[in-house]
Amino acid sequence: MLLNPSQKNALRLTLGLLEDELRRLRRLLQKGEGQRLLLHIVDDLTEEEKSLLNERIDRLISYVIYLKDSFDLTKGERVLRWIVKATSVYLSVQMEEVISDKLKGYGEITLEVKETLDPILNEMISILRQMESIV
Repeated sequence: MLLNPSQKNALRLTLGLLEDELRRLRRLLQKGEGQRLLLHIVDDLTEEEKSLLNERIDRLISYVIYLKDSFDLTKGERVLRWIVKATSVYLSVQMEEVISDKLKGYGEITLEVKETLDPILNEMISILRQMESIV
C-alpha cells in the first residue's frame, strides 16, 4: 500500500501522538494515585477496569505496529536540543499568560497580588528563556 511522503508523515505523527498518550495512560494505570505539587491524581478504577483498559491499550499499540509495518513508516527522530528549546518557548508563553495583567480578565487584581506574582513569574520566564538559549 502506498502513501505519498506527506501522507506518511501525517500518519506517522498522529500514530506517534497516539502511542505517547497510550504509554502515558499505561503508566498512570500502573502507578495509580500520584502526587505532584499542584495536582493529585485519584485512582478510582477497579483492578478489573484497569485490566480491561490495558487490554484495549495493547490492542491499540498492536494496530500502531501493524500500520507502521504496512505503510513502511520510518521512525521519526526527536533531537533533545529541539525538545528542550521547544518546551522552554512553549512554557515561557504559558507563564506569560498568567502575568497579573492577563489575569485581570478573570477579575480584579490587587497591587499586592501584582507585586508578589509578577516578579516571580518574570524570573521563571527568564530562566525558561535561559534554558532555551543554552541549547
